[in-house]
Amino acid sequence: MSPSPRKNKPIILVVDDTPENIDVLKEALIPDFQVRPATNGAIALRAANVQPNPDLILLDVMMPGMDGYEVCQRLKADPVTREIPIIFVTAKSEVEDELRGLELGAVDYIIKPFSIPIVLARVSTHLALRNAHRELDARNQTLTEEREMIEHMVVKMRRADRVDQSQVRHLLAPVETTAGDMLLSDFTPDGRQLILMGDFTGHGLSAAIGGPLVGYLFHEWVARGESGERILMALNDQLCLRLPTGVFFAANLAEISPDRTRAKLWVGGMPEVPRLRAGQILDRFPSLMLPLGIVKWPTAPDCHAIDLQPDDRLYLYSDGIVEAADATGNMFGLERLEGELRRLLADDLPLDALITTLNEHVGSTTHEDDITLAEVRA
Repeated sequence: MSPSPRKNKPIILVVDDTPENIDVLKEALIPDFQVRPATNGAIALRAANVQPNPDLILLDVMMPGMDGYEVCQRLKADPVTREIPIIFVTAKSEVEDELRGLELGAVDYIIKPFSIPIVLARVSTHLALRNAHRELDARNQTLTEEREMIEHMVVKMRRADRVDQSQVRHLLAPVETTAGDMLLSDFTPDGRQLILMGDFTGHGLSAAIGGPLVGYLFHEWVARGESGERILMALNDQLCLRLPTGVFFAANLAEISPDRTRAKLWVGGMPEVPRLRAGQILDRFPSLMLPLGIVKWPTAPDCHAIDLQPDDRLYLYSDGIVEAADATGNMFGLERLEGELRRLLADDLPLDALITTLNEHVGSTTHEDDITLAEVRA
């Protein structure tokens, strides 16, 4: 049987083993409320579960058999009734008694003999609070549903991101489904390879929201054969136009020549890019430009022009690796990372082996940021 529709008047369950007290409260409440009486704890528990449930309970403490404290405990243990606000009405006026009632989950405490205006004021206040909580819960539920829908859309659009793995090994370990880090790789019609690694500020939905735009524009402009410089300039213009203040996109862009003997490397707000040759650190390329999306650039950003040899490796990575911290706040750091890169090359290990090392370092703590690493081979 479906519950009967709730009438406009809120329902007050009045629990007291003295019928005269119930009559006094009922007379005061009846103009504005529906009153549901109960003369003992057992009846009160049944009455609280009748649909529609009460909006508030006025509960006497001193009753034979099951006292008000036990009734309160049982109501708070029942998922159906736990959210109903309870006001104790009692002759027990010691601080310890009041504290016990509040610890059990009551929202207020009225001392007998009670004043009817005080009772009405307390009832109205707590009903207003409950209605506010209900409205807040409903709005939070709507926001949660909308967020989930947007996350689903962002994730679905991000699946269109392409990483052409020719000459590139990569590792992606986001802390959330909607990651702020991104990695893209594609070839122009004339054979140049462009690899873009970026990190939006923060992580989660706010960090991932710009990803679909960057991915779409990157692949479109690479397919047209645009230069890395023009792609960066255009991306920066679009992100300055579309990102809110305080959100930006730190990024590396590597452009490798068709014969893989030369590279241009732009580093903007990302960790410096190490180059390994013969298994050793040969040099490091620091940031030369601002992250994308902060200000429009009046001129083309500076880049590193690099001559490559066949065994050269460039490593693009996000700061989630070097900033991974253990329980004492000790970060993984650049020295450990470069040691791991040498080990991975020397032992011909997959990049996933780095995750094992990072997990051993952080121990019982969790990763706070996305982890992204790309190895670009000459």
